[in-house]
Amino acid sequence: MLLYYLNQEMNERKIRVVFIMRDEFYKKLVSLVIPIAFQQFMLSLVSASDAIMLGRLDQDFLSAVSLAGQVMFVFNLFLVALTIGASMLAAQYWGKKDRGAVEQILAFVFCTAMAVSLVFFLGTAFAPKTLMRIFTSEELLIAYGAEYLHMAAASYLFCGASQIYLCIMKNSGYAGKSTLISSVAVIINIVLNGLLIFGLWGFPKMGISGAAAATVLARAVEFFWAAADSMKRNHIRLRLKRLLRPDRELEQTYWKYT
Repeated sequence: MLLYYLNQEMNERKIRVVFIMRDEFYKKLVSLVIPIAFQQFMLSLVSASDAIMLGRLDQDFLSAVSLAGQVMFVFNLFLVALTIGASMLAAQYWGKKDRGAVEQILAFVFCTAMAVSLVFFLGTAFAPKTLMRIFTSEELLIAYGAEYLHMAAASYLFCGASQIYLCIMKNSGYAGKSTLISSVAVIINIVLNGLLIFGLWGFPKMGISGAAAATVLARAVEFFWAAADSMKRNHIRLRLKRLLRPDRELEQTYWKYT
């Protein structure tokens, strides 16, 4: 009888521990998922604002920018792959309190992202019409889309760098700050869209080029804010020694899972 009651008590304690662990897990999960989901929602508002504002000026503008946006879509596929791999390893090593490994991950993923960003920057800056011909044969849309891509070229460099910084921030205890930075950048983008597309409050009316310029400026703010925040004490930062002396074994593990 005594053994029976002892077993019952042990089982009840195990159940309580399981529930406590489950509650802690859900709290941590929600603290990560909500900022990330909100960030994606804010990003979707940029495309929506571009479509609504440019559509009010000219339907050809809207069509051209929609087609030009496919270049950014392909670029984002690369960034998603890079950041997913970085998140897998960064979260693991951050949990082990291995800051050096997380900084090493930031270093080589940053370099890879910038290499990809440079390819897209060169393509949009120097061959925008060639890229537009992949998606359409209409010369008017090619001309409008090329104008947008050429003006927005620098945004690929800023975006590639900032997304890696924000990815590491999410996986090193600063998910909320990462969401704040990207959300503010989206709000700046939307506001600048209105000012530069329509020429409000004394700003030049730039039309389709205004939408591209707004994207570049917003991405620049996002990058410089994220980079400056990473320089704070106890934050993961980009260090020159990590760039010059990469951990080859860690890189191989990264590419294996990415």
